[in-house]
Amino acid sequence: MNRLELVDRVAERNGISKAEADRIVVSVFEEIMSAVTAGESVTLIGFGTFRAVESAPRTGRNPSTGQAIKIPAVRKPKFIAGTYFKEIVNDWEGEE
Repeated sequence: MNRLELVDRVAERNGISKAEADRIVVSVFEEIMSAVTAGESVTLIGFGTFRAVESAPRTGRNPSTGQAIKIPAVRKPKFIAGTYFKEIVNDWEGEE
């Protein structure tokens, strides 16, 4: 499913226009990204938690030369699925 398909489903389920549903979907994603960028975690009970994690700097190898290189620390977004979400995905018996 892509964003437009999600917008269509939200609009249909809530009896609102696609334009309004798009504004809502986009604003929810923007608020989650803004909070995580600011170092906050966003927890949606039953769905999951979004947060930023920082990796430690490490040593790697250049695949072309085999020479050791330093890989700097980076901050990345992380999503941890909630218990309910994990359960319904695990229990799903439909077809893909």
